[in-house]
Amino acid sequence: MEETILYFISPESYFKSICSIIKKEKSKGIVYVTTNKPYSHLVGMLKKEKINTDKIFFIDCISSTVGAGKIEVKNCLFLESPQQVTALSIAISQAMKIMPNDKILLIDSLSALLVYNSEDIIGKFTNFIINKMRLTDVSTIIICLKSDADRKIIKTIESFVDEVKR
Repeated sequence: MEETILYFISPESYFKSICSIIKKEKSKGIVYVTTNKPYSHLVGMLKKEKINTDKIFFIDCISSTVGAGKIEVKNCLFLESPQQVTALSIAISQAMKIMPNDKILLIDSLSALLVYNSEDIIGKFTNFIINKMRLTDVSTIIICLKSDADRKIIKTIESFVDEVKR
């Protein structure tokens, strides 16, 4: 059965925590939405942690924003900006069709999306994605900084998920 988990992570253990989550889910395909690290940098960091990226499909929302040149890779869709949540929704749907049956959506991170979008937009986007993944029987992991835990929209999003891990 699919489940939706919201993880609150401290900045000090941020990347190590994400690596632990990925390693725990290594038998499944992962659609990894990155909003705070460019694809090339993120893949390099994951490989240093001995994480096989063959079963990970990336949706990179940040490379174009920071001026990275266009690259062609088979396991990544590059979006223009983390502000384009409609394009992100479409990219997630496309990636889910590409990945094998047993898969997870990992959104890294809600905190970064809130830097680029209003709380109202992120609330609607998160509710939409969570319910779309439920209908397609895909588990969803959403990452958020602990420092954002008291924001009103994060409290609302907590009500959308099945479990909160602090």
